Amino acid sequence: MTNRDMQAAERKQQILEIAKRLFAEKGYHATSMRELNKEIGMAEALTYHYFPGGKLEILKSVLQSAQEERISSFVALFGEAFDDGGPLDRILLDLIDGIAGRLMKDQQYFQILIRERSLLDHEQKEALESLTRQPFRTMSACLMELASREQLRPMDFEMAASQFLSHVVVLIVQEMINGRVMPHAEMKRIADFYVQLWSK
Repeated sequence: MTNRDMQAAERKQQILEIAKRLFAEKGYHATSMRELNKEIGMAEALTYHYFPGGKLEILKSVLQSAQEERISSFVALFGEAFDDGGPLDRILLDLIDGIAGRLMKDQQYFQILIRERSLLDHEQKEALESLTRQPFRTMSACLMELASREQLRPMDFEMAASQFLSHVVVLIVQEMINGRVMPHAEMKRIADFYVQLWSK
């Protein structure tokens, strides 16, 4: 990669970060390209050079980039938690804590996704949905591995992963909406529940 390519990549990333903040604060429709360019300190023509589709392309790129980062972060979290080889309650507690931390870290993404989802085309929604399914598949595979080591009873591992992750994410988002962080005692209660449900 040449120096010029690196500068272009950095500039695109800068545009996405500023757009993400503005879209989260004000909304897509209330954020003008003029305002975006002023915040970036860039001529409008140059922004269109990086994003020929304009503001809508920037929105789609913001959501795609944030989702890809989040999913790779979740997959890494599952690898760390399950590869540790500790007891199931510790694995689940680490997962809950890690998921909470990752979701709390990027609340702007959720604000934009919830508010602006209707602006995405079918293909973009499908791409985001496909990325969203990846953590469920990864956790399902990890649960199967634990069962093969006779740490879990036989079950529908896809359903178990879906139940656990959906349960945890809903509770974390409820706390986020109320401006709180999930207490450790609640995380432990959830982990203990699934240990009882899944253990042999």
